[in-house]
Amino acid sequence: MLRTATPDDLPLIRDIFARGNDIPYDLGRVAEEKCFGAGVEGTPRVRIADEHGVAVTCGKKLRVIAVDRAHRARGVGSALLEDSGASVIGSEAGNYFIAGVPAGSPMVNWLTKRGYREKSRSNDLVVEQLDRFAIPPQVVRADESVLDFVEHHFGASWRFEVARATAFVIKEGRRIIGFAAHEGNNRGLGTFGPTGVAREHRGRGLGTLLLHASLADLHRLGYTRAIIPWTGAIDFYRKACGARVALDLVTMVRTL
Repeated sequence: MLRTATPDDLPLIRDIFARGNDIPYDLGRVAEEKCFGAGVEGTPRVRIADEHGVAVTCGKKLRVIAVDRAHRARGVGSALLEDSGASVIGSEAGNYFIAGVPAGSPMVNWLTKRGYREKSRSNDLVVEQLDRFAIPPQVVRADESVLDFVEHHFGASWRFEVARATAFVIKEGRRIIGFAAHEGNNRGLGTFGPTGVAREHRGRGLGTLLLHASLADLHRLGYTRAIIPWTGAIDFYRKACGARVALDLVTMVRTL
């Protein structure tokens, strides 16, 4: 039986996540944010299947689905997926857990059989030993003016995420020319991003300076590693901070 969850269900939801999350991040730690935190498309919908499965959608995007491993292959996941009405798996800008499903995992085949196909790929990267980094003197903490810069150059969904984050900027005079944010999404996991530099100022190494500032601040907050999610810029991050690929992710869309 499917029912709509409320915040009172968080203990049960965390328990289901512990029994059903196959992603190497602590979903329980961000359960409240993922289940009841708004997205760009509004308020999420959380559905529970008895005590064995949970699905979270925002608009037409499936944010999270988890089924107790001991109750898989019994139709629980299929019922949650059909009930969700989701046309996209992952790629929910602003409040995502991950940007898709792990490439090569059984879930790709499971979704393919249910009418989904691959749309795009991205990577999650991991950076270790954050004590190597320091905040460069050119970088300063952002105030609310960063939000207008972000929306102008990178769009409303990034503004939504940065509004919840800690951010740094580089300025030329009084004008912001680049920013980096962290702890805006999946708060509690040590997540970096989004980040960007105004087009006319790219190629000057400003992105690396901003990245190092955020990594240094994540270390100050007590993290020993940082996650750089939803990116294809593997070479940049490898050179800039020694990042390595942690997850190869597939965004899938409904075709039927």
